[in-house]
Amino acid sequence: MKKILLFLFVLLSISCFAQFSKTHYIPPLTSQTTLVQGQDMPLVEDQYLYISTPNTADVTVKIIEIGGATITKTVKNATPIRHDIGVGNNTQLFTPKTAIGKISNKGYIIEAEDLVYVSVRVNASRNGNGSYNHAGGIVSKGNSALGTVFRLGAMLNPLYDTSLLNFASVLATENDTEIIISNIPRGTLFSDGTTFTGPIKVILDKDESYVLALENIADGNPISNSSKMIGALVTSDKPVAVNSGSFGGSNSSRLVLDPDRGILVPAGRDLGFDQIVDFDKTGTEYIFVKGLGTDEIERVLLIAQNPNTIVYLNGSTTPFGAPLNAGEFIAIDGSQFVNGNLYVTTSQKVFAYQSIGGLAPGFLPDGRPNSPPANQNLFFVPPLNCSTPNTVDNIPLIQSIGDTNFNGGLNIVTEAGALVKINGNDITAPAFAIAGNPNFVRYTI
Repeated sequence: MKKILLFLFVLLSISCFAQFSKTHYIPPLTSQTTLVQGQDMPLVEDQYLYISTPNTADVTVKIIEIGGATITKTVKNATPIRHDIGVGNNTQLFTPKTAIGKISNKGYIIEAEDLVYVSVRVNASRNGNGSYNHAGGIVSKGNSALGTVFRLGAMLNPLYDTSLLNFASVLATENDTEIIISNIPRGTLFSDGTTFTGPIKVILDKDESYVLALENIADGNPISNSSKMIGALVTSDKPVAVNSGSFGGSNSSRLVLDPDRGILVPAGRDLGFDQIVDFDKTGTEYIFVKGLGTDEIERVLLIAQNPNTIVYLNGSTTPFGAPLNAGEFIAIDGSQFVNGNLYVTTSQKVFAYQSIGGLAPGFLPDGRPNSPPANQNLFFVPPLNCSTPNTVDNIPLIQSIGDTNFNGGLNIVTEAGALVKINGNDITAPAFAIAGNPNFVRYTI
């Protein structure tokens, strides 16, 4: 089944995370593997960097391979860059899941003479007809990615299937950087066979990274091994950049028979990971837009940094769930959205992730749209508490990953009453009010 690529773009997020920046840091990633004709093969396939700028004149860009070459290119608004990285789990971007830990020659740093936007996009799991079952990507947060306090998030992976994997990666920007990874249950198994016995303390030099990955264990434990990463605390004494998420992951509890392995596995898995930001750049007020998945797939994940963090939904003054302690999380399912929107406020700042689902072509026998749990994604979400820009120019080739084109949608959240144009044309889609916050509306294209 071909993945339908969904895009969620919130106009008011750009200045919060400063995604347009002169410098971007891309820590390495890791991939789950899968059986192909009896051989264990990485899910990840072809990988790309996309670079664009609002500048109409040429901007010189250096694509620095950590520990490798420096590639110099020019970009301007009309001609974005697509940089082909390679294929598989041993490229400049990816490291095998069995080779996690301290890594010194993976990832990228992008340096430009003027502001540029950088994203990473990957295809995964090529099927028998030559297309891909999965796709995903990262939006670089530029200099806003740097910080010293992070909480990791991923898909819930509620079942025990070993094809699911959550991961995180940390890239140092200065020598002698101490990172500490904690708030993971003792006994948690990492994908290289090591076990968590207490806080991980690592010293990284500039451009070195630390990658961790957790798979599920089919041992009947009611708590999946990989989900134990959610809420993990990453701290450092100098600025670092962090990626976090799933490669394959799922929020589904449905089981189907995997003909290759002859076992029951989750009905769908997919990719969902992003670059995240430091606690200082999180907030207490968020707007989420529902995708096209079922309620169990559509999930908002809120992770507390401070004790007694209280969550409120859609303007209600009644707390949703119990107060959260530091490192605890709440996963809000799709049933809580109103008209496709979810407005969240919290008593203290939280880290916010969102998982969404997409539609596959066609309809089910009863006439409902085909919304399988195979089409999932996850991304990091910015808060509302910062100034709002009025122009986003531009996100390059939004429909493409390499030579593969996708169908999808564009969600825009902006201030009520704002005049919105796309490519110079007035928007014609209806505005959907945000329950609990009349100051904002949503458009869907």
